[in-house]
Amino acid sequence: MADESTGGGPALRPREVGTLATGRLLLRPVSVADADAVYGYLSRADVCRYLPHEPLTHEEVVRRLPAHAGGTRIAGDGDGVRLAVVPRDGTAEDGAADGTATRTDPVGEVHLQVHSAGAATLEIGWIFAPHIGGRGYATEAARELLEYAFTEVGAHRVVARMHPDNTASARLCERLGMRHEALHRADIWVTGAWEDTSVYAMLDHEWSATAP
Repeated sequence: MADESTGGGPALRPREVGTLATGRLLLRPVSVADADAVYGYLSRADVCRYLPHEPLTHEEVVRRLPAHAGGTRIAGDGDGVRLAVVPRDGTAEDGAADGTATRTDPVGEVHLQVHSAGAATLEIGWIFAPHIGGRGYATEAARELLEYAFTEVGAHRVVARMHPDNTASARLCERLGMRHEALHRADIWVTGAWEDTSVYAMLDHEWSATAP
């Protein structure tokens, strides 16, 4: 169905996002039962360094999770999903300081949000626990979500926004084939100061040309 607000361009296809799977990972909607695992990485200063909030307390994580767990639909502006990334081989048990991690605990999460339904534009994001770095999980999970955005939701454009100093996320974007498209100066107020935003993007035909 054509979207009249964009002069007849294709509209997004509404989707209820369930569990996605890759060779090594399950990407499932985050659950309130994930509170301890999510706190494990969102309480860290190094993880939150480029996020728009300070490290969270356990209470703050518990308070925020129900709203995120309820978001599974991708259709209109502001809709978004937050998917827990769970290794199929039980890697979540590695690096747990207190030994309490289980085989179903997430080691991070990927996000997909409708940036503009009229322009068929989605925004992708990710957060991962440091102890699983170097295993390629972030690339694998983000690539799966990009594929879902383009092939299932019908996105025309997918963007990723980050702090310019976040070189790890910039490198991830480059591995995914996303282009550095813009640097917005002092466009966001974060923890008491104006900060710049670096924007990476990919178009549907670019994904089609690079997708395996």
